[in-house]
Amino acid sequence: MAGHLRFLFGRSTQDQVRHQEVRALVINKMSETFEAVANHEAAWIEPNIQETLGVICEDLHISKRGTNQDELSPVFFEPLGTHNVPQPHPTQDQGQKLVKEIFENWDKPTPRPPTVTDQIYMLMYRIENILCTSARDFESEYGWSNTLSDYAKWIECGDIIPELGAEEFEGPLYGSRGSMLYFGYIARNQLNRPHTLLATLTKSDADERLSRYEAVVILTVMLSRLEGDECLNHNVIPVMVISVFPGFKLRILEAHYDYRGLVIRKSDFLSFVNGDAAIASMDILASFMCSKMIGNTIDPHIMTKGLQSLHSRATIQVGKSGAEN
Repeated sequence: MAGHLRFLFGRSTQDQVRHQEVRALVINKMSETFEAVANHEAAWIEPNIQETLGVICEDLHISKRGTNQDELSPVFFEPLGTHNVPQPHPTQDQGQKLVKEIFENWDKPTPRPPTVTDQIYMLMYRIENILCTSARDFESEYGWSNTLSDYAKWIECGDIIPELGAEEFEGPLYGSRGSMLYFGYIARNQLNRPHTLLATLTKSDADERLSRYEAVVILTVMLSRLEGDECLNHNVIPVMVISVFPGFKLRILEAHYDYRGLVIRKSDFLSFVNGDAAIASMDILASFMCSKMIGNTIDPHIMTKGLQSLHSRATIQVGKSGAEN
């Protein structure tokens, strides 16, 4: 709340009113999208009905170096690149040993073939160890932790509800039998950033289509954070999702809400099916999970900017047609 007061004191009354109007518009439109997606009966969202539901899917093309291949706009997460991810700490044997054991044991046979549930949890546990347990080679700002999550300035939410999801959304978050929200991280308070990192687990076979659950989770967290007290300064809640599926594979989703609706950028699947694939994919994943949190999250034109641009292009086109006639 103190941050909110500092923010408002630096604004004119007119700007404050405009900010509240934009937030109200975003929340209203987002609520409409949430209702449409939540009431969608199928587990997967077909491309030809995405726009009807208020969902826009874009491709997230990732290079082998763990960076974006496309010039996207707006952008809220800037991946480090695999070459910039801090390496295991050279003097902390436990951290080096943990990373080494994870990959050396990747292809080790299990006593019985892993079930679908085994597969998604095994992969998620390994990702958690890489992100939150393994010591990395960088000078810790706080002197007590130097994991990748600390480097990226993420704080884990102890209780998804109510920290990330309002109680009214408990059903959509946990009512699915085949999918679940596994963890959630938010940016450290000092950053004054609304960026959010989530991980979901899905028991259904991986599918190129967006799942209803993925969209519902994203919308739930966005709405809850906008309507809560911690993000009153912001109109945009950028969300990154690590979406894990059976077969030791996952994809990365990046989402925000603007004049078009819920915009979700969806990567191809990263494979962790064996040790060699896992090393390359984990480096790419770490690059994204440690992304710099960027972008204008207080944009007063987030719900009109694109419409203004379309209107301008249409006006120019009409002018050209008139001149030609």
